[in-house]
Amino acid sequence: MDRFFVAEEAWGRSRALLNPEESHHCVRVMRKSSGDKIEIFDGAGRWARGAITEGNEREVAVLLEEEGRVQRKGPSLFLAIAVTKGKVMDLIIQKAVELGVDRIQPLLTENMAVRLSGKNLEGKQEKWSRVAMAACKQCGQNLVPEVCPAVVFEDAVESRGEGVRFLASLDERARPMRSEIEELPAKVGSVELFIGPEGDFSPPETELAIGSGVRPVSFGSLVLRVETAVIYGLSVLGYELR
Repeated sequence: MDRFFVAEEAWGRSRALLNPEESHHCVRVMRKSSGDKIEIFDGAGRWARGAITEGNEREVAVLLEEEGRVQRKGPSLFLAIAVTKGKVMDLIIQKAVELGVDRIQPLLTENMAVRLSGKNLEGKQEKWSRVAMAACKQCGQNLVPEVCPAVVFEDAVESRGEGVRFLASLDERARPMRSEIEELPAKVGSVELFIGPEGDFSPPETELAIGSGVRPVSFGSLVLRVETAVIYGLSVLGYELR
């Protein structure tokens, strides 16, 4: 069933309204019309299924027939990822959404192959947020992860939270990820995974992270591409902790 996003304020007791952008997509792109069944969600866990009662490319009304709400399970899962070139970053965000990440923090690091600043960064964040939303629609995810503004690595590391933080690293001090997970307490509020650019984090960045309490972890003996490391790391954490 095709899915569309509806902001919380557009939900009524038995009726919901798609905004102009979603209505245009519904009517013009997906070719929906009155009587067709669709699914909607608000990005915060609420979902519903119903039939289109009326609509055009500016506003589509849906009669709600079935609805529910999903809750987050297990610890919150955060991804802090070095910005990559072009479509690779889009792929990373898409796969992170499919793997249940709750927040994505783009990082500006020393070894990253792309240089962004100012309006370019703002435009990228908007695009990445759209990619995350599209991924939620496609995979059935009802909790849309926050895509944060890009920050320099130092700021992200020094912003300490209450959860556990892992640094995917080629450093010789990195322990197998399994070993670190096995030593976690029974209840963990959040887990943040830092993944660097091709070539890894720089030595000063690695030292700063370790000094700030971020635990260096190894993904094995092979050197993985960034997108592969993201999929591997989030898959392991999701399987072990949720």
